[in-house]
Formats: sequence, C-alpha cells, structure tokens
Amino acid sequence: MAPDIFALTPERLVIQGFRNVMAAHDLSDSACWEQAWTAYIDSLGSGPARRLMGELQFWTRAIRTHSQKPMRYFPCSCRHICHDECMAVSAVAAAQAGDRACTDLAGLHLLGTADEAALTELWLASSHFAAALKMERLELYPVTASVITSINAMEERAATKSSALH
Repeated sequence: MAPDIFALTPERLVIQGFRNVMAAHDLSDSACWEQAWTAYIDSLGSGPARRLMGELQFWTRAIRTHSQKPMRYFPCSCRHICHDECMAVSAVAAAQAGDRACTDLAGLHLLGTADEAALTELWLASSHFAAALKMERLELYPVTASVITSINAMEERAATKSSALH
C-alpha cells in the first residue's frame, strides 16, 4: 500500500508550496503566499523556511515560464494530488536522486514540451530546490521513470474517457 503522501513532510511541503505559489500568481492573492510561508515555517523554522521559499519560488517560476499548457493543481487544503502535482513532485524527487532523465520525463508531462532549454531550466531549478530540501534532511520518496509513465498513462486514459463523453 502506498504511503499517504501528505504524511510525508518533504512531499507535503513541495505540494503545498506548489499549490500556494501557483494560486498566488493565478489569483493575485497574497494570502496564498502567506499559507506557503506558514506551512514552511511551521515545519522548519524561519531560517530554513526562508531558504526553501526562495528555491520554491525559483522552481515554480521555471514551471510557469516554460509550461505550454494550463497548469492544474488542487486547492491548498485538498487531500488528493492531481497529475501536474505528481509530475512536479516527481521532478524534484528525481533531481534529488541526480536523475536528469527522470526529471526530464516528469518535465515533459508537466510542461507539455520537449524543448531542451525548458527542460534544462526545470532541471536546474528542481536540482536547487531538491538540494535545499536535502540540506534540511527532507528527502523525497524516490520515483522511477516507470512510475512517471504509469501516472501519465492514467491521466491519458482519464482524458480519453472524458473526451468520449462529450
């Protein structure tokens, strides 16, 4: 049985950070920034939270800049995780393991592009964020290319069923 992803502090912080920063940009709502800051400071304290929030913002900026599709994410308090959130966490987890190919695969599905410059920027941002997490002893659950492919296949099946209904 798979672990509850929100019970894993590193994954929870990456997902909450991703959701809140994306929502802060999309809604122009500073309360979302505050929620991200509160989640990080409550888990880590102010020094580590400041460092990680900087890397989080760099990482989400890389995603927002290079995404070729609308970015999807659940509301901040949701206990489920969607495709784009899975790919975002997978990119950071793979970067933490030093696996560029796996980060690129997650990036392909997250960004909706195989553009080498976009994937390189995502790799760099993911690597910096992953290293900052690791410095705080926040190691993400490992992912493999087969896991990323499986998650994406589920998304494609759901999209095919949805389009068949319309």
